[in-house]
Amino acid sequence: MDGLMAAAMVSPMILAIGGIACFGFANLAKGKMRAWTGTLAAIFFVATFGVFVALAVRGFDANAEVPFAVLAPSDLGILMGLLVTGLGAVASIYSQGALDPEGPVGYYYPLLMFALAGTVAIGFAVDLFTMFVMVELSAIPSYALVAYNYRKRRAAMAAAIKYLIQGVAGTLTALLGISLLYVATGSLNVDVIWRVFTGPDLLLSLAGILVIVGYGVKIALVPLHTWLPDAYYEAPMGVTAIMAGATKAGALVALFRAVAALPFVSVSVAQAGLIVSILAIATMTVGNIIALGQKDLRRMLAYSSIAQMGYILLGFGVGLHYGISIGLAAGLFYLTIYGIMKGGAFLCAGAFGRATNGGVTFEQLRGAGVRNPVVGISFLLFILGLIGIPATAGFPGKLMLFQAGLESQVVTNTWLNWGTLLSIALALNSALSLGYYVPALNYLLFKPGHHGEHEEKSRIPIAMVAAIVPLAVLTVVFGLYPQAVMNLTNPASTFFKPGGMP
Repeated sequence: MDGLMAAAMVSPMILAIGGIACFGFANLAKGKMRAWTGTLAAIFFVATFGVFVALAVRGFDANAEVPFAVLAPSDLGILMGLLVTGLGAVASIYSQGALDPEGPVGYYYPLLMFALAGTVAIGFAVDLFTMFVMVELSAIPSYALVAYNYRKRRAAMAAAIKYLIQGVAGTLTALLGISLLYVATGSLNVDVIWRVFTGPDLLLSLAGILVIVGYGVKIALVPLHTWLPDAYYEAPMGVTAIMAGATKAGALVALFRAVAALPFVSVSVAQAGLIVSILAIATMTVGNIIALGQKDLRRMLAYSSIAQMGYILLGFGVGLHYGISIGLAAGLFYLTIYGIMKGGAFLCAGAFGRATNGGVTFEQLRGAGVRNPVVGISFLLFILGLIGIPATAGFPGKLMLFQAGLESQVVTNTWLNWGTLLSIALALNSALSLGYYVPALNYLLFKPGHHGEHEEKSRIPIAMVAAIVPLAVLTVVFGLYPQAVMNLTNPASTFFKPGGMP
């Protein structure tokens, strides 16, 4: 194994060491110097990001021997490493401008790095228990980070406790499903379980349902989503960005890697795809409908995150139910670009709040995008991407999802089937989302501000702007050149194919 691959395989440990270094620096530094802890964290993230970029460009030997029995080189691991460390670097720089350096930053950055270290490892994991442990390693620091502002906001502690209770319930449920697979096969290796399973389909179905429900809490599937709006609202926006774009992606990868352990010839895979598809429709519809009634920018983005997860699940559901590879590829592609766009949108929301001295409602944020044009234009690009407008990354993402639904017509040799209905649901929900995205853009970009307390604006720190702009640029670049992402997501999506699927 060469040096680059070795660095990639130990990247979770490097990030953990970075967390320890940030803790030491924050406790040794004095006054405003403590703000530079964010730069130190970003250095570790950028270093590991560079390793993953080099591997993605150069390629790697998937059969290389590694010193860790539970990890293996993979395209999925490279993709997750790029997404997670990239968002981690952006969140660290952004937080340097957003957080009070006199606050508990000595805990903030280490917890952030520990959470993302676990998420990076999920992509390289080869067995279900390692994935489960890594999901929990990323979740536990997130519980604490949601409560970061509890001294100033009592609701932050309540949101963290709700997140913790529901997260633990999901943890136990997913663990029970994984345990059933182990009892039935004597293995937790994804590539082994489907080969040795000889039990009844009923056991597979039960294990699959438990895993979907357990991890469904982590990714906020309807009706398991109630923790998300409060957690996303109360957490610092840097934390919300990595929760929406990185840690949630890790839980989703763990979920569908567990489904991939099932034999494709089993009826359980088709059942899992059907369940996921039904949950996808419920998740996107409920998320969009509730978002329509929000007058608070952060809560609107939180509920739209639920809807966006429904879009992602649609691709995976179609792929599993019909055995369509493009569905799995479409789901992973949209998951990747969603992390960029939604993470950027949340960062913009925090910047607008900073510019209006704490404004959160649309009325309080009137004209904030005009007074801060760089952030305003960036927010416009993120929202256009989430809608699915051409020349943004969301357009090829939704186009692939729609194509996956229509591809089911070829499989079933009929023009009206479940996949077609899913495509129609995607189109209708995308149109429904205009009902809250357009008013938000109208208030921020086209309505003049009030001559009152919120007209007194604060300057957005350069660190916050510097973190937002790269994500906005990528939203356009990947919209004009989606092949750059597909070159990573297409081979990585093969890791979500159930055992024996062609």
